[in-house]
Amino acid sequence: MAVLSLTDAIPLLREAHREQRLIPFLGAGFSQPLGLPQWDALMGWMAEDLGFDPALFKLHGTALQLAEYLKLVHPNRLPRFIARIEERFHSDEAQARRKKSEQHKALARCGFRSIYTTNFERHIEGAFSDARKRVMTVARDLDFARPVPPGTCAVYKFHGDFADPDTIVLTESQFFNRFSLDAAPDLRLRTDLLTNVFLFIGYSFNDPNIRYIWHRMDMMRRRASGPTKRRGVLGDVAAVCRSYWVSFGAGPVQPKLLDRWNIDVIELDGRDKSRSIVQLLTPLQPRKRRNTR
Repeated sequence: MAVLSLTDAIPLLREAHREQRLIPFLGAGFSQPLGLPQWDALMGWMAEDLGFDPALFKLHGTALQLAEYLKLVHPNRLPRFIARIEERFHSDEAQARRKKSEQHKALARCGFRSIYTTNFERHIEGAFSDARKRVMTVARDLDFARPVPPGTCAVYKFHGDFADPDTIVLTESQFFNRFSLDAAPDLRLRTDLLTNVFLFIGYSFNDPNIRYIWHRMDMMRRRASGPTKRRGVLGDVAAVCRSYWVSFGAGPVQPKLLDRWNIDVIELDGRDKSRSIVQLLTPLQPRKRRNTR
């Protein structure tokens, strides 16, 4: 079990990135500087659409359950609801904030070959386009069958993409269906887990869906790697590829629990979260070659 400072973490992340094994896994928290609506606001929109008082509607279930209710009661309204979210998430104001977001700029400069995200929006891809970097969205089964062109970052949309509403995982049953872990994003993640190091940014590991997925994926990785003899001690290849979770105050419990899944905690300064993430990502950017002439 380890709780790493920024200073402790940078050499480890640099080494993994130098070996092209470091893969960011970005959650909703990464998009906070863009001022996107949070789940409370989205549930309020659902309530209004169904004629409920927003405050009372939230008492009847979780966000996933309420989205499921909307789908069951008014199935034709769910696509309209998704379109409303997309409009707000990709508003002119949000795009303008992204262009000014230092952490989005820092992400695009790092030269990652792959990024995973559970976000539906396209601000990660937008950040790469802003920086004139090649990027490819991978959300549909057909996308996974296509080769990633050289010099292109593949953004794997783990819960779908607004551009293809059929891929979006929003309701309770859609989340339950993904628990089988046999969809194209799951199979890709399973392969990447064997040899790569993941860097979680913008996640709360209080989310039971993420915890379950990572537990299952870790079991699969351990079975696939199997035991090996290292320096006379029976070990596990899975333990070699440790991943990292960025936190702004983990406390004593989560580091111990995450250690089961070979995840170390990187604890950053929470007084300015965006600045702390920029400080984490900037050392991973390729160094400019000096002109020796």
